[in-house]
Amino acid sequence: MKAHNEGLAQRLKLVRTSVSATQKKLSEVLGCSQAKVSDYESGKLSISNIDLSKIANTYNINLNWLITGEGQMYNNVRAREGSIDLLRLPVLGDIAAGVPFEFVQDEANELLDVPATLLTLPPPYWVFRVDGESMLPVIQPGDYVVLSTNWHGIKLDGRVCAFRTADGITLKQYVLDHRHRTAWLWPINSSYKPVAFNRDTDDCALIAVLVLSIRKYI
Repeated sequence: MKAHNEGLAQRLKLVRTSVSATQKKLSEVLGCSQAKVSDYESGKLSISNIDLSKIANTYNINLNWLITGEGQMYNNVRAREGSIDLLRLPVLGDIAAGVPFEFVQDEANELLDVPATLLTLPPPYWVFRVDGESMLPVIQPGDYVVLSTNWHGIKLDGRVCAFRTADGITLKQYVLDHRHRTAWLWPINSSYKPVAFNRDTDDCALIAVLVLSIRKYI
């Protein structure tokens, strides 16, 4: 995550110098303090999607390049007013919705176009296909899930998250039982049993938070 934030910070600084804007000028565009822009450019602070969109729209920057580093820095033609900014994200492979299994990088390099306005959590993003039925009826087998690996300051209780276990990665709801001071990996499908989550061990770790799920219709 640190390396990604540093790359994003470098691209932000490159944009600012390319358009000959000072940090003060950029802070006026974003409606924030100059100190916040400085923290953005140093990588100390994650850049919100709202601010990324403001920068892209103001300076005609390719939002996909700004977030992922892929493609050209500038849009060849300024997008029409009201058009949708799409991020082209690689599908990394399958994620279990059921018994965890080890992740294998997908060699097909499938790409998924996602409207930037739907990405309510900051980057970096992972995209997986769902394999399994433990999250039915909300998330179905074959659905695509976009996950954020940057959840600092986000309330996780009740959110669907990706976990790495000793057996591989899996998609479950993170549920806190405050009365018993216990956390659970909770399937939505009642046919599957919840599993206790112990963050003090190396057997299980929360690795990403669901931003949205996408269902393709043919």
